Amino acid sequence: MKERTHRNVIVWMIAALVLGAAAGAAAVCDTPRCFDVAVPVPAGLVVPDSTVRILLPAGYASTRVRYPVLYLLHGAGDTYRTWTEQTDVEEFSAQFPLVIVMPDGGHDAEAGWYSDWADGSRQWETFHMRTLVRYVDRHFRVLRRGHRAVAGLSMGGFGAMSYAARHHGLFRAAASFSGAVDTRYVEPASGVGFNVFHDMFGTPDDRVWGNQVTSEATWREHNPTDRVADLRGVELFIATGTGTPGGPAGDDPSNPGGYFIEQVIFQMNLSFGRALDAAGVASHRDFYVGGYHGWPYWERELHWALPQIADVIRRTTR
Repeated sequence: MKERTHRNVIVWMIAALVLGAAAGAAAVCDTPRCFDVAVPVPAGLVVPDSTVRILLPAGYASTRVRYPVLYLLHGAGDTYRTWTEQTDVEEFSAQFPLVIVMPDGGHDAEAGWYSDWADGSRQWETFHMRTLVRYVDRHFRVLRRGHRAVAGLSMGGFGAMSYAARHHGLFRAAASFSGAVDTRYVEPASGVGFNVFHDMFGTPDDRVWGNQVTSEATWREHNPTDRVADLRGVELFIATGTGTPGGPAGDDPSNPGGYFIEQVIFQMNLSFGRALDAAGVASHRDFYVGGYHGWPYWERELHWALPQIADVIRRTTR
């Protein structure tokens, strides 16, 4: 019975991790502040889409000031456009002096999980952490060491914490909004479910990190909960809801799966939080009562974290 329950949990978790809330808002990307760039992909790297959406701070064109930069990552059902399509990030960020970079990370059956795949067919991590960061540093007036942050939702929340841990010193701050921050949760049932639903929902099958049991070391290397010691010195912001009605950003009765997945995500974040506490790694947490896995909550969490992130990466700390 316990094994069956775990498998049912994983089925719902996988579906909602990638489906999230239904799309429907009109795209918002107003030039000259917002525009898209196709970043050249070096020989030897394979990523299905190298397009990046850039948000420049107000006044960028009229000054010679250098700005901090935030890399803002999307979920498994999204693209580089979705943050501006589904939230007010363009309008809200105008008050902060920072550049926001929204890269594509693959979606649906091509969801990249912000990793170089174990089978060698995709190199998302290398593209983002080497090619993209260098491109931004060379083509935009941005500050560098000590002035970068990374944030994301769901799969992107995983990516933000995994990137910050695996590239120590690159980011001064990292934020996860309803993030999948413990990919080994209910192992090994999760690995089985991830494989079964990859083609349908874009979950990480064996091509990404190998088999969850036989390649456990690789899973641990990428899993934020297993890498908490490497997050020491990074200002961490972690937000998630309990997945029950009555949350601060309202309800959506038509999305029962969104509530269930947020309950699972909440447990993953509790696991992550316990690991941080055990390692003595401080973090800012907004664990609120209620809420579901959807855009009204990710926008709310962005509003909570972004002012603090902007303050952190404006300071000269390194």
